[in-house]
Amino acid sequence: MPRIDGLALYEAVGQRDSIIAPNAYVGIRPAESRENLLIISLDDGKQGVTNWVPRWRPEVKPDVTLLMGRDPRELFAWKGGFICGWAPEYQELRHEAAPLDTALLDLCAQLEGVPLWCLLGDAVREVVPAYDSTLYFEDLVEGDQGVEAVTRKAKQALARGHRALKIKIGRGLKWMPWPECTERDIEVCRAVCQAVGPDVALMVDANRGFTRYVEDAADFLMETLDCNLVFAEEMVDPSEILLLKDRMRKRGLSVPLAGGEEGDTRAWCEQMWPSCPLDILQMDICRTGLLEYLLVAEFARNQGIRLAPHNFGSQIGVLQSAHLGKVVPEFLYTECDDSRFFVYEVSRYEIEGGAIRLSDAPGLGVRVPDEVYGPSGAA
Repeated sequence: MPRIDGLALYEAVGQRDSIIAPNAYVGIRPAESRENLLIISLDDGKQGVTNWVPRWRPEVKPDVTLLMGRDPRELFAWKGGFICGWAPEYQELRHEAAPLDTALLDLCAQLEGVPLWCLLGDAVREVVPAYDSTLYFEDLVEGDQGVEAVTRKAKQALARGHRALKIKIGRGLKWMPWPECTERDIEVCRAVCQAVGPDVALMVDANRGFTRYVEDAADFLMETLDCNLVFAEEMVDPSEILLLKDRMRKRGLSVPLAGGEEGDTRAWCEQMWPSCPLDILQMDICRTGLLEYLLVAEFARNQGIRLAPHNFGSQIGVLQSAHLGKVVPEFLYTECDDSRFFVYEVSRYEIEGGAIRLSDAPGLGVRVPDEVYGPSGAA
């Protein structure tokens, strides 16, 4: 019976097609992506991987010695052929090392000879919807191009197979005066809508750029009503969500409000819900882990809301989200960008017609070649 015999953590550096233009709160970033590639190896040579994100919770230092010498399948509770949570004796890992579960589930699925999603539940869809999130404030970087710099990025995303695009807004937080900033946000949104046509779904992300400007946030949503936004993400601070919903209601608006990427547990959802009743939950997929996300999905089901996991610059995160979306009815979209990593191989999957079709490869679908890190992922 294969046993866990090693863990290794590496920083993987990948590339993007271009620099990352500013968003509401941060300036230009280089054309690269970074993942904390965590590899858990078995004594038979199999590898399970995940994107370990300790910077979000630096105080957490899980006791990974609990894993050594274990068959990964014994770490989990099983019911009807599916994994339904951590085994009782390993519950502390749920709270201290939730992101580890993807690597361990990867190993379990490889041992069972099935794609990872098969361990989480029955398939609820053939393909998993995805959206592109590479449309930033290109108009502020390429001033001579204006909004055309953003519409050009939109067309590049369509060429990659996407049929849903997320547009960054919130220029007033740092980069432009009010109300000119909102006028530019509206102009960009309308320009992208016109450039891509009515068959492409659009959403916006303000990164809380309208905080303390709730009326302006509602005005933006009113002025872009003809864009048929799928959702509006982080328009304001969470403490202002109820006020924004009130202002939207007075304008007859019903655009779903999304957020929650700062959370990573069902308990967080339950605590925040009374004061921040979001329509779409967006916990970060890498930080939350798959099993905790199943509990978040249960919460969403009870509230009649949807899920669209946050993912930034992680190819592993795309796969995690897609496997989750395969089995969760409340799942709305996988978040993708143009990040590419060359230190690991991804089993072939396609983004076609705006959706991801996962391969039938066992596990998550990621392999680290021996020539990169040595046998079993060891340096």
